Amino acid sequence: MKSKLIMMLRPMKRSDPTEHTFSWAQKAVDFARSLDYNIIDIQKDDVNYDNVTSMIAKYKPRLLMSFSHGCPTSLQGQNDCSITRRFDIDQLLSMDPDALDKLINPVKSSCPGICKVENEICNPLCLRETNIGLLKGSIIFACACHTAAQPTNENPNVKSLGNCAIKYGVEAYCGYSDLLMFPVDSLGSQDMFGEVQLTFVKELLLGHTVAEAEAEMSKLEDQFIRKNKNIKYLSLPMLWDKLHRKVLGNPDAMIY
Repeated sequence: MKSKLIMMLRPMKRSDPTEHTFSWAQKAVDFARSLDYNIIDIQKDDVNYDNVTSMIAKYKPRLLMSFSHGCPTSLQGQNDCSITRRFDIDQLLSMDPDALDKLINPVKSSCPGICKVENEICNPLCLRETNIGLLKGSIIFACACHTAAQPTNENPNVKSLGNCAIKYGVEAYCGYSDLLMFPVDSLGSQDMFGEVQLTFVKELLLGHTVAEAEAEMSKLEDQFIRKNKNIKYLSLPMLWDKLHRKVLGNPDAMIY
């Protein structure tokens, strides 16, 4: 059973949220190895479109995890999009102005300045081919902003990376429909948020379903929210993350 292959994507830039998600991902890698899973750990500059695409095609992972930045159409690597869905020019031209603006400026649509990288690498006019289809039959866990964005009354035609993944045959996709928020302080509060992400990984690798693993995340979030109910900068982003996490596809999917 443990022969199922796992792939981890974890870019890391200095003075950036990925400094923290990179260390969270290390704990996920260590846990997988402790259970004798076969895991391919792709780090830093190696997390790029060409390398990730070729590695997925070669190894066909059962589970792909990305601890990274994200936008509605991609999981971002070190300097370019690593997992993406392509929009052709007709699709872009058919979008209403608000939808196109949110696509081009995904962070501006919610909380300006938060989770904004200095050099924006998300490009809706990207000419690279969609590579999400190479993950057909897999499970994806995206510890990243925006990639599971869902239709709303204002924008009923949202087609996020997560939705696209399911249409391409990915069995299940767990990600966030808006910002993934966490504070960073000298007390290490960010690691409490990392513990929530790791709970999903641990539960899934121990043989539980995607829905069961996500439910354990929610339980832990509830505990942290109650414990820190009077500390708004901890409890509110924890609640935000819980409300904006989505499970798409088959909630009963298991790693084996």
